[in-house]
Amino acid sequence: MDVPDPAARAVDLRSAMRLFPTGVALLCAGNGERAVGMTINALMSVSLTPPRILVSVLDTARAHPVLCDSGSYTVHLLSDRQAATAGLFASRDKPRGAELETLVEREVRPAALATLRCSVEQVFRGGDHSLFLSRVESVGHGAESGEPLLFHRGTLGSKRQ
Repeated sequence: MDVPDPAARAVDLRSAMRLFPTGVALLCAGNGERAVGMTINALMSVSLTPPRILVSVLDTARAHPVLCDSGSYTVHLLSDRQAATAGLFASRDKPRGAELETLVEREVRPAALATLRCSVEQVFRGGDHSLFLSRVESVGHGAESGEPLLFHRGTLGSKRQ
């Protein structure tokens, strides 16, 4: 019997998942000098009653320990006009601390399609990721109408493209 190489399976899974379009969001946790943000696309609605979502975060991500310590976070569902923001928060040199908080208040939140404030209820291990099951405490809708920012085949875009 052929035993598949785990590394090859990871490459195959990544290749397959690139074919599945997902929405893109900015997750922010912590405050003050501990404020961090990261671009995510592993986000799903779990329940409407009571309101619950789940996000998946790589265990080695800089935001992971802050998210675990704070027990709460905010998710901004990005519009297709926010591709540069998604790129910025996917980079190593992403804003942190007061710079992050200012950027979110001035630019991210007003242009986002929606903002979800969440409290972590449970954390599950899932391979090299942690799955945060969270209660949605509040939902705010953005001032701008627009299309969702999508991630598909390794690129950011919209359904208009």
